[in-house]
This record gives sequence, C-alpha cells and structure tokens, in this order.
Amino acid sequence: MNKHYLSILAAAFLVLVIAAPSFSASKRKTRDLVFEEEDTKAAAEMAKDSKIENPEVISVRTTLELTRDSQVSTVLPTHEFKSGDRVKLRYTTNADGYVYWLAKMSSGAYAVLFPTPQTGMDNFINKNVEHTVPVKGSFRFDDKPGTETLLMVFAPNKVPELEQAVAEAAGQKGKVDEKATQVASVEDKNTSKRKTRDLVFEEEDDETVNTKSQVAPTGEPFVASYELIHK
Repeated sequence: MNKHYLSILAAAFLVLVIAAPSFSASKRKTRDLVFEEEDTKAAAEMAKDSKIENPEVISVRTTLELTRDSQVSTVLPTHEFKSGDRVKLRYTTNADGYVYWLAKMSSGAYAVLFPTPQTGMDNFINKNVEHTVPVKGSFRFDDKPGTETLLMVFAPNKVPELEQAVAEAAGQKGKVDEKATQVASVEDKNTSKRKTRDLVFEEEDDETVNTKSQVAPTGEPFVASYELIHK
C-alpha cells in the first residue's frame, strides 16, 4: 500500500497495520452476523409501523475483532480501547448494494477507507456475506487518546456525491477535501430526515454484535457512524 496514503490515515485517526490475519473464524459465531427469517419478519413489521410511503428496511450488523496483548476477542464497537490495541470491524448487511467507509476527523475532513485503489474500487456487496474494515490488515490505536469516528454509507445504487468523494480521494492519497461538502451533504440529509420522521433509525446490541436498522423510502442511503473510544 502507498506509504503516503498510510501516513494520511495515521494522522487522521488510527494507524493502519498490514498483517497476516491471526483470528480463526471458528472461534467466533459467524452466524451471529447473518440475517435470518425472523429478522425479515421483524423488518416487515418495522416497515409497517413506520407509516413511511414505500418503505425499505436496511440493517447492518457489526462486531469488532480486537487483538490486545496477543489475545484475540470480539467486542462491541462501544468497547473502550487503549493504545496498542489492534481492531478490525466485521459486518454484514441484509440487502445487496454499494458500501462506502470513511474516517471522519475533528477538522471536518474525511479520509476514504473503502473503496480505494489500494483496497479495490468495486464496492458492491451481497447480503449476508461478511466483509471487513479495513479490507486488509487492521487498525492500531496510537498513543493519543480520543474518539475516532467511522462513517458507513450503504445504498442499493451508487451515491453520486460519494463517488465524487472517492474519485477525489484517489488523487489525494486517501483524503477528501477539507470542506468535504459532498460527504457532509449525504450525512446531513440523513440526519434531517430522522428529525422529520421521514426516516426511522433503531439500534440494539446483543453480546458482541451491534445492529443498526433504518426504515426509509426505498432507495434512500443508509448512514451510520461508529465511535471508537480510545482512553
């Protein structure tokens, strides 16, 4: 991976470490990330109760693979992390579509984590197929405590504003323009819709799995943030 790209991400929030996977899938309940028939029924009820015209329910399940002192475990994204911890976020969706992952900085700027020329530009994913962030390696928390924000956007079709951001980032070593208006517009639109009840957002935790669900008019992008607390 391009060293300059890595330096941008390191300055932004976490250090990206490329290393061979040390985690055995057999040690984790992969099925916990899979959406089953009862989830589909619950989504149908959620859509019905929302009173949104032509509703669609998008859900994302995530768990964090944590490596601390050579020990590997799975934790919720709300877990408190410490310097030296290495993490990889694993996730599935209940629908097919396009996914975008970004790191949001306190300055208002963003760094694109996926898709990128280094991780691959094909960002179409299938439902109930496990994916990871980062795509390769893991993040390592540096020695500066703080709250690191990851932003996920998922939609049935490519999002023009984010396609623009991805293209821009590809030419700027992963970083989106300081104003990042095209990314902020997608995030702000989602927030404003929640306030007007044009969008219903629910979240729940089950042991080490976090589920975020959105009910919105069909085709509306799903937007979620994950705040990683580093103390």
